[in-house]
Amino acid sequence: MVAPYLLQKMGIKFARSVLDRNLDPEQRLWRAVVVNAFDETLINQSDRKSSLIKINAHNWIVEADDNFRLACEWGTLDPEDMNQCYIRALKKRSIYFTKRQIAWKEYDKIYKRMISEDNKFVRKVKRKEVDAFRKYVKNIPDMVISTVFVSAFS
Repeated sequence: MVAPYLLQKMGIKFARSVLDRNLDPEQRLWRAVVVNAFDETLINQSDRKSSLIKINAHNWIVEADDNFRLACEWGTLDPEDMNQCYIRALKKRSIYFTKRQIAWKEYDKIYKRMISEDNKFVRKVKRKEVDAFRKYVKNIPDMVISTVFVSAFS
């Protein structure tokens, strides 16, 4: 089952690709994995968890690595077509990112560096940086960025 709003945002080519009903259960499962990633890119909330889910799904689709390609192929979807449908939706601004969503990704990188630090003194210093950045992110206006991101967020 694919949500109508997802089909509308992704376009007719995407809809034709994912709506094939003559699939075995394993193919339907892998197709659902791919469709779920596309659906996650439409998240509008800008809390930390939602933002990271959205950006990770975006990165997975845009990078089109072996995992993405295999999931598409196991779901009998063409990975290049799926990738192009997504990029087309980005360019049409059907999918967008807010400043706060992108800032949460940066926060996550800083947080992971702090967690991986073994030295307790250095970790304490980094904790203050993390706390300050978290306050900064929470105060960022939740406005849409007009730039189209057709590459992965690092």
